[in-house]
Amino acid sequence: MKLKDLWKIGVRNIFSSPMRSLLTVLGIAIGIGAILAVFTLGEAGRNQVRQEMGRLGIDRVWLTAAGAENLRQGDGAYLEEKLGLVATEQAYMPVEVGCGQKSAAAVLLACSKGYLDLGSAVLVKGRWLLPGEWETGRKVLLGEKLAKKTGAAPGKLVHILGRGMEVAGIIRLESETTQVDTSMAVFMPIAVFGQLADLAVQEIILSVPESIMPEEIAADAKTLLKNRRGVVAAATTMQAQIEAADSVVTVFVDVLMWVAMICILVGGIGVMNILLVSVRERRREIGIMKALGTRPGLICGLFLLEALLYAVVGGIAGVGMGIGIIAVAGNHIGLRTVVRAGDCLMVVLAAMMVGLAFGVLPACRASAMNPVDALRDE
Repeated sequence: MKLKDLWKIGVRNIFSSPMRSLLTVLGIAIGIGAILAVFTLGEAGRNQVRQEMGRLGIDRVWLTAAGAENLRQGDGAYLEEKLGLVATEQAYMPVEVGCGQKSAAAVLLACSKGYLDLGSAVLVKGRWLLPGEWETGRKVLLGEKLAKKTGAAPGKLVHILGRGMEVAGIIRLESETTQVDTSMAVFMPIAVFGQLADLAVQEIILSVPESIMPEEIAADAKTLLKNRRGVVAAATTMQAQIEAADSVVTVFVDVLMWVAMICILVGGIGVMNILLVSVRERRREIGIMKALGTRPGLICGLFLLEALLYAVVGGIAGVGMGIGIIAVAGNHIGLRTVVRAGDCLMVVLAAMMVGLAFGVLPACRASAMNPVDALRDE
């Protein structure tokens, strides 16, 4: 018997019971689709978490005073010089902002230009402050929401702390850099603010390159401030939060992966079941083949081939099912999913391995059958 004859017999036997074969293929397809969906959605979820955490500042270190001595203007420039990093100082306080007949509660955020760069500030209207206006003058920038509430626009005067300040521009921060609502903030140069009020620097933000761990920079910065003026500083980074979030996502993905693996094992059991039934129903056929001199290895290969056909068809169908699940679930959850060809190939190969593994027992039983007993039973 030639190999092509095995293919013909295998395909014929599968199509001889179409409904039974369809249910067997469906069992494998559900498991394969579930595994592909878990792979893709899990990776997309992990990337989404990292992006959201990164938007909050994975590459930053926040320094605040933890002792009796406060941070002062100039500490940021000192750290910038010693560490070779971008450091920005900021102070904030609640204020009432008025423009004409309208007013709103807001946050006065005294900062440097570097703070806006860290926050990926976008100019909505008007213009940016000129270099000289960051050192002196009476011009400010407003958050987009605050400008709408007060009716302020570029060129208009707003009243803050009893003083009139001209609005240079309306801005929006794309990346969060602090816990205050920047959309309801007045951005004032910290040098100008120091001339108007006596308020200590409340926070220094350090921008950390990707090649350096934020914890290392935080430790160095605390040491420098301690040696300079005896300032006891507290440092905060997002590294621990990101690792914790990534760990949580990994746990959920692993749990779902085990569930999906159980699904594909159920599909494998379905393949074994249908082949065992097939061996029982085809005892006469197996007996005749053996009586005509067919080697046991060929009979074993025939049933393994049928198991492989079930697995391949189920794997391909499972890939299509998985892509559909990914599209629906990703759109519902709001994830940006990318189905990779490598993952599709991997799950199809997994289906083939499961099919072959669960086809071994029926194949061995068929190949070991005594032809005389098989023909006598019939």
